[in-house]
Amino acid sequence: MADKKASIEEDDELIEDATELLKTGVFKNDLNLRKTITMFQRRFRIGWHKGFNLARVLRDRSLLVNPVVDEEISEKLSR
Repeated sequence: MADKKASIEEDDELIEDATELLKTGVFKNDLNLRKTITMFQRRFRIGWHKGFNLARVLRDRSLLVNPVVDEEISEKLSR
């Protein structure tokens, strides 16, 4: 149970860091989903699935506003 709690806290910290990254303007909002996930992977040293989940959470919280990413996430989730 402790590992799950640590994972949740780690995810919260990752979301906060990603939110700050988006606010800095370093992140280009015209990227597609693959490039967005790749950027998260490189910046935070995470895997593809964690990068996808991060993009999904940020999109769901209206922090990642990108019509291309939004459409591609919706397509992947509907499969």
